[in-house]
Amino acid sequence: MTRTSIDLRSDLLGPRPPKIADIMSAAVLRPAAMIHGEDPDERALMELLAEELGVEAVLLVPTCTMANQIAIRLHLPDGGRLASSPLSHVVTVEARATALTGVVRQDLQAENGHPSPSTVAGFLASQEASETALVWLENTHMLSAGSVMPFGWQAQIAAACRAAGASLHLDGSRLWNAAVAQRAPMSVLTGGCDTVAVSLNKAIGAPLGSVLAGSREAIAEAVRWREAMGGEWRPIGCIAAAALAALDGWRERLETDADIARMLAGAIADRLGAEALQPVSSNLIFLNRPDHDATLFVAALARRGVKTIPLGPHAVRLAIHGGVREREVEAVATAIAAADSEVRHGDGTE
Repeated sequence: MTRTSIDLRSDLLGPRPPKIADIMSAAVLRPAAMIHGEDPDERALMELLAEELGVEAVLLVPTCTMANQIAIRLHLPDGGRLASSPLSHVVTVEARATALTGVVRQDLQAENGHPSPSTVAGFLASQEASETALVWLENTHMLSAGSVMPFGWQAQIAAACRAAGASLHLDGSRLWNAAVAQRAPMSVLTGGCDTVAVSLNKAIGAPLGSVLAGSREAIAEAVRWREAMGGEWRPIGCIAAAALAALDGWRERLETDADIARMLAGAIADRLGAEALQPVSSNLIFLNRPDHDATLFVAALARRGVKTIPLGPHAVRLAIHGGVREREVEAVATAIAAADSEVRHGDGTE
């Protein structure tokens, strides 16, 4: 390896643009705001993101989990049915939080993580007229190797939801990566959704924070839910200022991440075969471990200076971020091949 350790466990761990620290420090020294919307950096961030996402209003919250949980309470305040892919974040990683809402889960058959328009239409047609439904999409879909929703599906699903009187939410935690993969504006990828959650601290590299986006009416109610959930930051200026700085040049940075992910996937396939990994759509690479040895493989790879995470016994995730350099691709792929040999045959080499 060209350095002691390369950490590919999450794009949360990528480097922050150097100017963020100075910008946060300057914001901390300015007079603090007391109420929502009073801080100038918060207002500037909300205006910029509302334009970027093509929505009326945006609310800054600590985490994307909170943004998603607020969305459930906005759309299903008295309970109802939440319909999503069975591998969606909201019913897997965020399952314990979602259980507190009291909603009824409905699994939708999905293709590579994404329910098709016909599947959603069939679900909506099956509901009793008195039952409130929330259709849930995720783009990119993390547990499906960062797959991107097929272009055009969301518009058809949105039309079906409107016709049925159902709500539509998009968990766009990594929507930035989907926008790069599809060469589309963020506003195109939010089209038709009633609310959208987007992370600021994954792809674009803000120190922390996420946003919930939607109509002015929805976000006004979301402000109250943020307070009820303990997510009302005061002062908020330094957080908003850091996010503003992170937005600068985001698309070019993520295009580089996508290029490196494709290069690394190709290098892995050259060594282990195409069946060793799932198709790469964005910045996530999923390695297949058919012998259910993911934990052993992750440990073997860590000994070679590459940190990753197992997702169950049969998959290993690598998240490409701004801390991964093109010149390191071959070294990482070589370490992966050596770790694979060690785990399978006990003959890997350092």
